[in-house]
Amino acid sequence: MKSTKAAAVVLASVVVAALGACSSGSTTDGGSDGTVQITVANMPPSTEQAARKQFLDKVAAFEQENPTIKLTPTEAKWEANTFAARLASGQLETVFRVPLTEPQALIARRQVADITDEAGKLPLFDSVDDRALAPVRDASGRLFGIPTDEYAMGLLYNRKLFTEAGLNPDDPPETWDEVRAAARQITQKTGVPGFGFPSTNNTGGWVFTSMAYTFGGRVQTEDGEQATSNLTGEPVVRALELLKEMRWEDKAMGTQHLRDLLELVKAFAAGQVGMVIGLPSNYKDHVVQYGGQPEVFGVTALPMATERSTLLSGAVMVVSPKATAEQIAAAVKWIDFNYLRSKYDAKIAGERAAAQAADDLPVGIPRVPFYREDAVADALAAERKHVNVPLKNFEPYQTRLAGQKFVPEPRVAAQEVYGALDAALQAVLTKSGSDPAAELAKADDKAKAAIQRAQR
Repeated sequence: MKSTKAAAVVLASVVVAALGACSSGSTTDGGSDGTVQITVANMPPSTEQAARKQFLDKVAAFEQENPTIKLTPTEAKWEANTFAARLASGQLETVFRVPLTEPQALIARRQVADITDEAGKLPLFDSVDDRALAPVRDASGRLFGIPTDEYAMGLLYNRKLFTEAGLNPDDPPETWDEVRAAARQITQKTGVPGFGFPSTNNTGGWVFTSMAYTFGGRVQTEDGEQATSNLTGEPVVRALELLKEMRWEDKAMGTQHLRDLLELVKAFAAGQVGMVIGLPSNYKDHVVQYGGQPEVFGVTALPMATERSTLLSGAVMVVSPKATAEQIAAAVKWIDFNYLRSKYDAKIAGERAAAQAADDLPVGIPRVPFYREDAVADALAAERKHVNVPLKNFEPYQTRLAGQKFVPEPRVAAQEVYGALDAALQAVLTKSGSDPAAELAKADDKAKAAIQRAQR
């Protein structure tokens, strides 16, 4: 769940039996002239004229390159409250986008096509990072989707406040004990809260889930196709206990605790908090949206307690299970053309980076590696010619991310789980007498009910 645009990451609950019977309404037959016809989702709406034109230009360029394939674009996009019903009624496009939370459930219910063979034919596909593909493989290793946007949580920190507090901005915390010590020192030396944590709009639960992973906890456990809430496990409790200690014993988190992540990033950009859990891509929010100073922004990999893990999230392109072999081949070609080429084609990567730089948008923000770096060296070099971000500030993230395990978001009723955790966070951060274990037990009851409803 990305706080800016991925608030919906859970399959709406409908009758599961109906979901397995998708009609072919979204996957058209080949044309009489021998063309293969497919529908593709996620065209920007008419209110976003520049983005829509860019998308349609890509459609035209693809059809010119592939004259036997006809694309019909639609504005349809993932929405949690409509997706399951559209899937059941056969209204989904041949190619559609889902959050990274969804593929495993869709695979288990045979609601997406196996694209292993066609994906294997794509350029450099043998160079894809195995961690990136893990969420879209089944137990036998078959592939059912292609991730197009993936991101891993990290720790944002204010380099200026680090310096003022006597901390080394080039050597940020690697453990939660170090985070706690740094937060105390920032608060004591500068008067600015050393650490902040969101607790509203489900972003608190999302961020807390990533923190719990580093303690070895999991907010859900899997038993075959069934998921079970696990919010009362000792590692999860310990993570919330640490936040309580930082808030009330150390007094290193200030007094404002009813904010979502973007509100916290805004405060971070204004120098009103020393550290927050976030993403490298929050640099764009920091500089473009909130006017923060580029040199102040620092990011490192998510600190660890007992496990070097971080939450992996993002989006995946999948293909209708009713698609014919020819349509699957066409769909995979479109995914490659529209979503992957800019990652490995040096000419396209350079042109894209130049256009972003011309629009004063950040170029060079590190991302979760999809291909091995040596395999896409030319594309990376072309992009680096237009870099306009302080690369040194991202080095701790890039260096330390390589040793981390990527753990996906909870698969079932993720938003409801996050909402339940929000309530626990609010209680612990606003009431000194709150018991983390008791608050998590309440959240667990809510999460269990939501998960049961989603799995009926």
